[in-house]
Amino acid sequence: MSTYGLEGVLAWSQALHVAVTSGRPLPAIAARLDEAASSILAKDLTLLTDDPSADCAQWEGYAICAEGPWIEVTDSRLRPGECRFLSTSEPIPDHTDAVIATAGVEARKAADGSVIVIALDPLTGVIDETVRPTLGDGIVKQAARATIGSTLVEQGRLVTPAVLALAAATGHDTVEIIRPPVVGTLVLGRTLLSQGLPRDGRIRDALGDAVAAFAGAQGARSNPPMRAPDTAKLLLEHIDDANVDILITTGSTAPTPDNHVRQVLSDLGARWLIDGVASAPGTQMLLAKLPDGRFVVGLPGDPTSALAGLITIVAPLIRAMRGAAQVPPTNAVLVDQAPLGDYEDDTRLVPVALEKSGANTVAKILAPSTAHLAGWANADGIAVVAPGSGAPGSVVPVIALQ
Repeated sequence: MSTYGLEGVLAWSQALHVAVTSGRPLPAIAARLDEAASSILAKDLTLLTDDPSADCAQWEGYAICAEGPWIEVTDSRLRPGECRFLSTSEPIPDHTDAVIATAGVEARKAADGSVIVIALDPLTGVIDETVRPTLGDGIVKQAARATIGSTLVEQGRLVTPAVLALAAATGHDTVEIIRPPVVGTLVLGRTLLSQGLPRDGRIRDALGDAVAAFAGAQGARSNPPMRAPDTAKLLLEHIDDANVDILITTGSTAPTPDNHVRQVLSDLGARWLIDGVASAPGTQMLLAKLPDGRFVVGLPGDPTSALAGLITIVAPLIRAMRGAAQVPPTNAVLVDQAPLGDYEDDTRLVPVALEKSGANTVAKILAPSTAHLAGWANADGIAVVAPGSGAPGSVVPVIALQ
């Protein structure tokens, strides 16, 4: 592999390790329920009250006092011979002896408009005025299920829709989460088009929306992409002013005088973490950390090389910063011979289609097409083929695409 202009090219596995270990979980914040989805809980979600918070009905029926028949009332306190209709889990009125289920009674309307509730014999279903449930039957006592402060969901878990529903149902307006990183995307190049067909020697920007969407899919708060001419002055201003945790640039990573990313990062006092990776595609990807703690990820302008940088650096870095566990690859058996890299020590990142074959998962390499992104667009995952491997029948790790 050529190392011209690159400072300390890393093996792909080393670059992945650097990306994973460079990020640290961001500080915890209190987030509204409508903004907490897909984040990681920084603190246990606990009960704010006892469960139930008061004595309540175990089932739909009638709260009764003393012997029946009972006259239905709507008061918050019962007197002997009175009852009140309750829904399941509704708090019981004072002086309730038991809650008798709807199926265990017959309600009759009297001539004066009042409702008389009479119990049924539990065996025959026949009206029996002497039937009376056991004292306390049908009542769930306060804190019978859990006491205030009990853990509902442990910290470290993903805030799913079910977690949000539980939080809302138990009275929470906010939850404590690890703050997701804010990611900005800066597309470099004065000749890129934002719409329409390539024309007049200019090509479409294939990466701005894709990179921003990828960062969002990893759980980051992704800002819309911005575009800027590739000049040292403007690039320095954009990087210096970017109010983000991770700034991803596309293009201008080649180590040549007319590409400015490396020089600008040096001028800003950045610390180099990755400056080149022995991979095909994606050799010229980079990762640096600015003195104020912000990260800059430099992706090559070639779309497949940039996609390689997303799965190598961006995905593991975002997951580390939001406190999420890294997703292990799936092992699969190669059906085809993996293509060769540019150099013998290159790790090849190859788009594959996955299928089940008995107990095994097999990976079929997607053939190159005239649109060189088509393989990545149709892939189930990206096979990571280490140097010296890739023969049919060999087992390779496959990174799922999101």
